[in-house]
Amino acid sequence: MSSAGRRRSGVLAEWNDQRGFGFVEAGGKRTFVHISGFEAAAGRPQAGEFVEFALGQGPDGRPCAVGVTRIFSVPGRQSQRPVRRTGVDRLAFIPVLVFAMMLAIVISVLSLPFWWATYYLVVSAFTYLLYSWDKRAAVAGTARTPERTLHVAALLGGWPGAVVAQQSLRHKNRKESFQIGFWLAALANVVAFIALTIGPQLALVSAG
Repeated sequence: MSSAGRRRSGVLAEWNDQRGFGFVEAGGKRTFVHISGFEAAAGRPQAGEFVEFALGQGPDGRPCAVGVTRIFSVPGRQSQRPVRRTGVDRLAFIPVLVFAMMLAIVISVLSLPFWWATYYLVVSAFTYLLYSWDKRAAVAGTARTPERTLHVAALLGGWPGAVVAQQSLRHKNRKESFQIGFWLAALANVVAFIALTIGPQLALVSAG
């Protein structure tokens, strides 16, 4: 991780000791920090500690805190911050269930080949792996999977697997701009599926 610029002061607002990363809050902005960004010091970092750091750039090109030194901690600081919801958003699975039901009905009623279901399962499984790799890279501070690649995977039919990954891995599920692009890609895929399967049948009925 490269570093540049003046040193700043802030608070280690969030820290996941098990995964070795967190976020430093300074000037109203939150900056990602990995355990490798801390200078040698006794003990592990803890949320609520006041720190000094330089603004650097991680392998993925995103800003991160480097050369972090711990100044002192304020007892009880961590408990004053609201606890983020870590549960699964069940509403996010509704589109997946609705599409699964539609897929089953279309295959049954229109006698479509079963490989349609197999295709979605395979692409969804691959998309889940893409999210898993990107999550590990985010924690390790290594090269990330481009968001465009994740959107393309969703567009090609992997969006059900992406929904499962977002909720189970708690990854890419809070970034609003990403969610907008993701659901647009999912919608485009569903429209394409309908056009390729139901569309020709409706055309035959109309022609008859």
